[in-house]
Amino acid sequence: MKLLSTFVIAAAMMTVPAIAVAKDCGARPAKLSLPDGATASEEQMKATAAKFPAYATAVTTYRRCLADEVKNAGDEYESVSADWKKQGDIFKAQPAK
Repeated sequence: MKLLSTFVIAAAMMTVPAIAVAKDCGARPAKLSLPDGATASEEQMKATAAKFPAYATAVTTYRRCLADEVKNAGDEYESVSADWKKQGDIFKAQPAK
């Protein structure tokens, strides 16, 4: 019985990360199309230069969102894992039925 309960506890601990629901960081910003500097016209370079700040802001925002989600998921995992271990220890400490 102890072996079975240990197996169930271990299996459940491996599924904890899959349970977490991530907030929606939205779609990854589309890669900015860059002109070939060797053949681009001045107008093409200016047009891309005008688009770059918005692209940089979108990518930075997206990366921050993902980083926050990774941290939050890690914190949640640690909390659930510690609680699961505690509950497993309580269960194992009970006399056999």
